[in-house]
Amino acid sequence: MSLNSMAQRMVLEVPGLSSPYARTLLDEALGLIEDSQMWSFQLGTSGWLTPGLLFPGGPGTSLGTVTVTPYSDQVIGDAVSSAAWAEYVNAGTSPLLTECQFRSPDYSLYSIINYDTSSNPPFGTLTLDRLWMEPGGVGQSYMIYQAYFPVPVPDFKRFLSARDTSNNAPMDYWSLSQKDLAVKDPQRTIFDEPNYIVPFAPDARPTSPTLGSMLYELWPHPLSVLPYTFQYLRRGPRLALPSDTVPFPLTEEAVLWRAKNSAYVYKEAQKGEDMQRGSGADWKFLAEAAMEEFKIAMKPVKDRDRDLVELYFMRYKPDMYNGGEPFATQNMKLNVGGL
Repeated sequence: MSLNSMAQRMVLEVPGLSSPYARTLLDEALGLIEDSQMWSFQLGTSGWLTPGLLFPGGPGTSLGTVTVTPYSDQVIGDAVSSAAWAEYVNAGTSPLLTECQFRSPDYSLYSIINYDTSSNPPFGTLTLDRLWMEPGGVGQSYMIYQAYFPVPVPDFKRFLSARDTSNNAPMDYWSLSQKDLAVKDPQRTIFDEPNYIVPFAPDARPTSPTLGSMLYELWPHPLSVLPYTFQYLRRGPRLALPSDTVPFPLTEEAVLWRAKNSAYVYKEAQKGEDMQRGSGADWKFLAEAAMEEFKIAMKPVKDRDRDLVELYFMRYKPDMYNGGEPFATQNMKLNVGGL
């Protein structure tokens, strides 16, 4: 049953309820159910592939040189670097340049938010996320790589496990903050295979396809191409479009009863102070009855979903157990069965 169909049913069953408000109550009801416990449809597996140092030239630097100017947010490439950037962009390679970071090897890290060839033709120009506040000049060496990685879904809640699947090593995603990194590596000049996932900030890059999603910093910064796999918990889908449906194993019946409870509470709050005693429906009684029906409808749903959650967690063992053995990479495949 779609959101539109459920809303029409609520309008028929709750006198005076508008269709837009019914849709709002149904979406809120689903959100309350999703927040009430861990559901199987909230569990996911994803990963990141670090691109390493892009356009490698000399040791630890990218190809060509750039011109940077203090108090300007533009980086102008020379003929060599401009040609390399253009080839990369025209090939449609991932990650996009606007998903990567730029730096002078000895100074701070900046995010690239735009690339063009029209600002300073015929050379390529990178626009940074803030003004360049380092020494400037022509012919500067530089690095482009990805240090910040977006979560796989906008409603991401938290990690459940994370692995360096090439080296069979757990990733620490809980113990370090940006404050810790400011002490351990303030200039971010430690480069190695990462073993920490550190919260950075919501993605604020205007042209980013993951705008608003949380970004995490891999540390030490990765200059090699390596895969990282993680399990995560999300909030779950919402009821926004008319064709949206309730995720399995939830049922429309359960969501409807939870939404009707809220609708009856709303109707009770609309009673006038001078309403004659005994007139109209007893909305308080109906709200209590709807909550009881909701609890009854949810019991078989919870029983069914418990098995699905247990099945998901049987596929891997939590971090720090058995030395991460169930996550060994064998024959280019991830063994998540502990076999």
